[in-house]
Amino acid sequence: MQKTLSQSLFQTLFIGIVIVSLLIIGAVWRSANTLVVDNIDHNIVLAEKVFDKVIADRQAIIHNVSNILSRSPDFKRAIDTENLPSIDAAFASFAQRLDTDIIALVSLDHQVIVSRTELFKEGQNVESSLALGAKGKDSGFFVLNNQLMQLNLIRVEIPSLRYYMLIGVAFNNALLSELKQLVDADIIISKVDSNDILSTTLKENEAQQILASEDDPSWLDVTFNDELTYFSRQVDISTDENLPVKITIAIDATTSFNAFTRVQFTVLSFCLVAIFIALGLSLIFARKVSQPVSTLVKAVNKVASGTYGTTLETPSTLKEISELASAVDSMQSSIKSREKHIRYQAEHDVLTGLFNRNYVEGYFEAELQDGRAVQVVAITVIGFRTINDLYGYSNGDNTLKALAERLQRWPGTSARLAGGEILYITHEALNDDQLETLKHILEQPVESNLIAIPVKVAMAVIQCPQDANTSEELFRKMNIVTDEAIHSDSWCVRYRTELEDKYNRRLSITTELKRALASQQHELSMVYQPKIDLKTMKVCSMEALIRWNNSVLGFVPPDEFITIAEQAGLIEQVTTWVMRQTISDLAYFRGRGYGFSVAMNLSTQDIQNKILLGNLVALLTQEGLSPDSLELEITESDLVADASLAIENLNELTARGFHFAIDDFGTGYSSLAYLKNLPVKTIKIDKSFILSLASDENDQQIVHTVLSLANVFNLKVVAEGVEDVASLEILRDWGCDIVQGYYISRPLIRSDLEDWLQNTPFGE
Repeated sequence: MQKTLSQSLFQTLFIGIVIVSLLIIGAVWRSANTLVVDNIDHNIVLAEKVFDKVIADRQAIIHNVSNILSRSPDFKRAIDTENLPSIDAAFASFAQRLDTDIIALVSLDHQVIVSRTELFKEGQNVESSLALGAKGKDSGFFVLNNQLMQLNLIRVEIPSLRYYMLIGVAFNNALLSELKQLVDADIIISKVDSNDILSTTLKENEAQQILASEDDPSWLDVTFNDELTYFSRQVDISTDENLPVKITIAIDATTSFNAFTRVQFTVLSFCLVAIFIALGLSLIFARKVSQPVSTLVKAVNKVASGTYGTTLETPSTLKEISELASAVDSMQSSIKSREKHIRYQAEHDVLTGLFNRNYVEGYFEAELQDGRAVQVVAITVIGFRTINDLYGYSNGDNTLKALAERLQRWPGTSARLAGGEILYITHEALNDDQLETLKHILEQPVESNLIAIPVKVAMAVIQCPQDANTSEELFRKMNIVTDEAIHSDSWCVRYRTELEDKYNRRLSITTELKRALASQQHELSMVYQPKIDLKTMKVCSMEALIRWNNSVLGFVPPDEFITIAEQAGLIEQVTTWVMRQTISDLAYFRGRGYGFSVAMNLSTQDIQNKILLGNLVALLTQEGLSPDSLELEITESDLVADASLAIENLNELTARGFHFAIDDFGTGYSSLAYLKNLPVKTIKIDKSFILSLASDENDQQIVHTVLSLANVFNLKVVAEGVEDVASLEILRDWGCDIVQGYYISRPLIRSDLEDWLQNTPFGE
């Protein structure tokens, strides 16, 4: 879920303050806790030292006073005379003075003579004194009747040493209470192996918990868990490793930790107060930043919705916010200007200033939705690419600009679609006269850079919504009608249903031809029409012609599908197939001893395709044939399309040994002066002049003139379309070199041609 800027700033500051506070609390807690624990440890060490000092001092006092007693003459005399009442009286006075629990006189054979304690009865054998004596000590700690004792052995100094005194103190609860006041700590005396309590200043259960605890309590244990609150240390009171008891000093940490807790809560209180103060300041700061930002966001949203007129006032004293507001102001001005420019570019053609296809589609749909009928005139500049090639792209652009200016003078909406294609939409339908006037205006030469550029246009007219009621349908039908206008003799074509049928057939032919070239090449075949030399009346050559019998469309005339192949970009594949098949068949006939050549037609695109022409040479070499085995036929229009490139390629092939012929001579430019500069040795008179030659005087005059001029330019002449013997005789009389036509033979497949060659009188 997204957050507002105010929430984000507040949350960031809040988290930051909390983290800082926690770090402060943690640092204080760590330092204070360490200080408290160190202080408690110090107190325990001090208590241990005080305990040791008290025990040592008490031992020294007892020892000194005992020595004084043992050296007392009265006491010695009482012992020497075995005056037991006197000894007992001395012991009573001594015990009262030193506050001792144990005092007894023991003989060297360890028999108690006099005793002031119930621990040692008169006549009892005391083995402990022997233990001290054996170790060379005069004092030590012992456990008697589950009570820790500190005993001192004092020898009585008489001439004959027969006795010693046992003087000691029992570590009972009373003594421990006195020691607690001195060391300011509780004391626990317990067994080593079982932690059984012998005596203690604490309650027995508390003492048991202290002994059972392995670690000292923490502040959390003391403050919140209500657990053991004592720090404890064991005190070494004897060097005797076999002593079965231990002394533990314990200090209550409650007071220290309570002080520590008060410090912690004080720090926490200050932190909480600081947090609330900081939160209030954070909220104020967040609002101070977020409110002007919210104002800017609303302004930006208005800009996003297309409202650019509002001028933003500086909504904050913050420099950055003011700069941001200024930037938003500049941004909306820039966006407004840029959007206007983008909208213009999106709807207009940059070169001519006319509307573009994107705009005209929406305009057309809107007009039809409003129920308004329109007439759409598609205007195509014929040969616009040639204008660019001949006069340069700059002059080509100027031509389009001039046409756009002329068209904009007419009422209606104009748009440039692409290249030399312009669309004109008008609500008042133009009649044929008006269309012709428009054509005349548009076809006026364009003056550009001191050059007069000729212009020729074709028009396609569609009435809407009768002929089309959607933009998609309009452009589809417009392409159909425009294509017909460009390739027909009429400069202006109106939409008719049969045009769409014709266009659909073109699409079908294109689709099926692609399929045939890719996977159904058996549908294609080559036929050959013989040519005879009129001087020898023998076969001298064959013209290779392609045939296509499609499984869907049936037989498709070559004139139809070859033209479509050129327009659809398939002519290279068609020519490649023709070259391979023709050269293969020519090699077949060469292998059977026939020496005639084969004439093969090349299209405009073919003679401009150097790679294709290179493949032609490679195929001939592969079959072991020389270039003069083929005669390449081209039309006059092929040469005019790109004269410089065509002449370059023709010269290159001529140098390799190829021969060229101009096909369909007389139907195009028919300029022998133009042809004299080309590497051409043969011209073919179109069959339209030959079919009625025997009966048509006009055809006779044309053919005779061509033959006469060809003779002047030393060109061979081939006449195609000879249908009768009369035409053949006329041509032979006028000096024609070669003829072909149905009078000689129709085009034949390879097997039929082989039979014909064996049976014809024109055979080699």
